[in-house]
Amino acid sequence: MKFTISFAMLVCLAQLQAQQIKIGIISDFEQSPKLNAIIDQVMFEIDQTTGPSRKVSLKDTSFGIGSIESAQRAYTQFEGQIDLVVAIGSISTKGLASISDLSIPVVALGIIDPKLQDIPYVNGTSGKPNFTYIWQTRKLEEELEAFHKIHDFNSVLVFVDEKAASTINGQKARNFIDSLSKKFNTELSIVPVGANVEEVVNQLPPQTDAAYFTVLLSQTESQAQLMIDQLNERKIPTFSGNARLMDYGVLGSMANENDLQQVIRKLAIMSDEIAAGADLSSIPVTLNTKDNLYVNVATAQKIRLPIPFEVLFTARLIGGNDRTVKTYSFEEVAEKALNANLNIKISYQDVELSKAQVKSVKANLLPSVESSLVASQINEERANAAFNNPEQALTAKLTFNQLLYSERAIAALKIAEYAQKAQEYKTEAEVLKVLFDTYKAYLNVLSAKTNVLIQKQNLSNTRKNKELAEIRVNLGTSNNTDIYRWESELAIANQSVIDAQTKMLTAKLQLNTLLANSLESDFEIEDLSLEGDLYKAFSQSPITEVVKTPETLKLVSDFLVAESQVRNPNEKAILESINAADRQLTQSKRMLYTPTIALQAQTSQIVGSSGVGSSIDAGAMALGITELQKNSWFAGISLSLPIFSGFSRKAAIQQSKINLYQLDHSQTLLDQQLELGVRASVLDLLSSKTNIRYSKSASESAQKNFELVQENYKQGQASITQLIDAQQSGLQASLASAFSIYEYIQAHLQIEFYVGSFIMLMPSNQVLDFNNRLQQYLNN
Repeated sequence: MKFTISFAMLVCLAQLQAQQIKIGIISDFEQSPKLNAIIDQVMFEIDQTTGPSRKVSLKDTSFGIGSIESAQRAYTQFEGQIDLVVAIGSISTKGLASISDLSIPVVALGIIDPKLQDIPYVNGTSGKPNFTYIWQTRKLEEELEAFHKIHDFNSVLVFVDEKAASTINGQKARNFIDSLSKKFNTELSIVPVGANVEEVVNQLPPQTDAAYFTVLLSQTESQAQLMIDQLNERKIPTFSGNARLMDYGVLGSMANENDLQQVIRKLAIMSDEIAAGADLSSIPVTLNTKDNLYVNVATAQKIRLPIPFEVLFTARLIGGNDRTVKTYSFEEVAEKALNANLNIKISYQDVELSKAQVKSVKANLLPSVESSLVASQINEERANAAFNNPEQALTAKLTFNQLLYSERAIAALKIAEYAQKAQEYKTEAEVLKVLFDTYKAYLNVLSAKTNVLIQKQNLSNTRKNKELAEIRVNLGTSNNTDIYRWESELAIANQSVIDAQTKMLTAKLQLNTLLANSLESDFEIEDLSLEGDLYKAFSQSPITEVVKTPETLKLVSDFLVAESQVRNPNEKAILESINAADRQLTQSKRMLYTPTIALQAQTSQIVGSSGVGSSIDAGAMALGITELQKNSWFAGISLSLPIFSGFSRKAAIQQSKINLYQLDHSQTLLDQQLELGVRASVLDLLSSKTNIRYSKSASESAQKNFELVQENYKQGQASITQLIDAQQSGLQASLASAFSIYEYIQAHLQIEFYVGSFIMLMPSNQVLDFNNRLQQYLNN
């Protein structure tokens, strides 16, 4: 009971002793739900940061400050009631900074540039007692540089909050703007923006081709949206130093999406330091945020502005997701290749040509019937009715030919049939090659996409490391050499991203070319993961499952070599070519002693005649001819055998033998190539399978090592060289791990290519037959 009472008394005593922190707000802006939400966040963050030993409360507020004098009057009214004043806005900040002796500590927000606003600034601090502020060190010059990468502008309007503009030293601002105009060879103009935003837009100079937004806190969301919509309708590119305007349709921004959270966080830390008795004049005022270039793709499409590749490759792209991009699977790409690839189509036409050639050769063995109509004229002296030779005649003829036996014709038909069969196998081999090339191109696109993602992550890590170096320089634990080195590394990382993006585009072009450009200009392909069905199918294949030891490796390799030399279409094609060459040799030998036998018959009919000899005359009648014979016919069998043809037949025999020797050597060479390909691919498969596991482990370890070294570098316990080495090791390990799955699948496809068929395209009964043959081979 005594313990409970004592504990309750201690709690009450702790509450009585808790330091009271009463905060007052002085703001340029009128009270609104949005501003109230920001103030609530500020109070919550300060309360969380200062801890239970201090009790934080919002004591008083003053909104809608429109002049330096009103800001000073509001501050005077807070005296004796407030422990800390938070000034929001340029006018409130300028008004309080102008008070020579501040009795209440002041932290100001909404600084544009202390030098342009004539606000106290000494070596990164305010240098003024009881006064400090948070300055997001945005550099208009750097942001305009980023804007210029997106759009080559000539006349830029810089929109500035009207209240903030009133606090800027006009001459200093003019000099600054003139220097920027000279640097970018453009016309820069400052345009104050108040409540009537529509009037501001309507009065834009006609030559305006770009607009830059500074932080416009006085304008409502609808007013900001109105300005941006009208600028987009006029096709005027826009840029902002405030990431939130990207949601309203601004084209680009060099900002951090967590800017406001970082400002509130720094304000809370400052408040805790002030409560602990810190000297406000020596508190650092700068807030170096992690800025990135953002580009709104949807806005670029809307205003029809082409974005340069360098920006597309390195910037963070938002929007533009309304357009549906077709995504193709591994199987869909294979089907596209079979239906669209031009090499396959050409090869199929070669098959049709070989079939036509067979028909053409076969025609020589079939009967032929030929009709003709001959008009003739002979000299009068030769014309004689007795010999049925009229001076002018029109004769119709019908000729019949049938080859009874010809070694050349019979061999030509058989050789053409072998050639047709060989062409069918060559076409099958061409299909196999195109599919394999397509699969490799698919995997190359995936590798390139993965490389882009990893290089972008490396770029992000490099940016973070540069920020750590800047923090170390600000703390005095390092010097600018680290920053210069990280700037160099940043340039290299940017170039690596650009190279990766370029290679990805090239890989996509190569894939689409194999598919006869049948895919859309902008397409995506499905990734292959360790959890995907395709990888599981490959990883669970009997080949992978069986190869466990050197003995089984050799057995499986022997089986696959034997399969390739029987089933590979190139092997089948060369066998048919050997058959054709062998038949050609047989023909050449038989031509030495076999004759050619043919049957021929012909009938002719004189259908018209005139002139001398076209009718019975006295001479014909004297010979007993009473009528003219207008029809004649003959039939006969011919047998021909060349006696001597200049040794051409022996030369043909020699050529046939040489051709046959060449084909034998080609078959042996193909056998060796297939054996080498199969055995090397099986080794690649074994290596790539183990590499998946080890490379993943190496990547995870390298990433943990990088994070540890990065934290040590942040704490000043590691050098820049150690961090760069750790980052590069992590980069290479990540790439190796990501590529390992693609290398494994490609090794598997390589084996199937050499064997002569892709399992994924085989019917289930053929797959079962293959598995049974493998198992039987292993058992025997």
